[in-house]
Amino acid sequence: MASSVCWRCLNNAAPQHALRQAALHPPQPVYVSMLPFSTSPIPHRVPLNHKKAGSGPKVAPKKGTKTLIIGKKKFVPENRARRPAPGERKALRKRIVLSNVNALEVPGMQDIDEENMFDGRLEGHVLGFSGQLVDQLRAVEAFKSTQGWGLFRRPGTLMRRETLDLGKMIAEMSSGDGPRKTIRRVLVGERGSGKSMMLLQAMTMAMLKGWTVINLPE
Repeated sequence: MASSVCWRCLNNAAPQHALRQAALHPPQPVYVSMLPFSTSPIPHRVPLNHKKAGSGPKVAPKKGTKTLIIGKKKFVPENRARRPAPGERKALRKRIVLSNVNALEVPGMQDIDEENMFDGRLEGHVLGFSGQLVDQLRAVEAFKSTQGWGLFRRPGTLMRRETLDLGKMIAEMSSGDGPRKTIRRVLVGERGSGKSMMLLQAMTMAMLKGWTVINLPE
């Protein structure tokens, strides 16, 4: 590559020793690095650091795109469990257990009947229900799943003072003495105070007297 410095100018302007130095050390050529020429447009040009397909880590496909899977399909076990029938879950949730064979039996527990349902001496005692009475109460859906019947060996009830007063009222209405009358009562109390149990005791006493009981459960 020819130098841009004219030898004639050097002879006219520079001294002899400068000419000798220039002859001993000619100028070195200058190389300019340039990118390789490409006629492809920029969006379709292969990048310089392009990697081959499959060399990098696998990336999950985007949501909504279809992918072709070549190979053995994964084995998916079939769900052979029987699906519950309509209403089966609700029946299981509201199932009421009235006896527990693992609970201790209370010795000498007396059953409630027409004679002792208003006896004041039984205040604070627990009286049990006979098998026939349990079937009648179950038929009218008098029991509730929140009353904890599964904690005892057989269903029973606590004779409170309010229970004995209710028994006396039902006994007076069944005696037939005096004119017939209709008694209406509204049970009011906090949650868990025993309103549903009081209603159960009233239905029990009415059944013992031979009344026709109509119950509207929840």
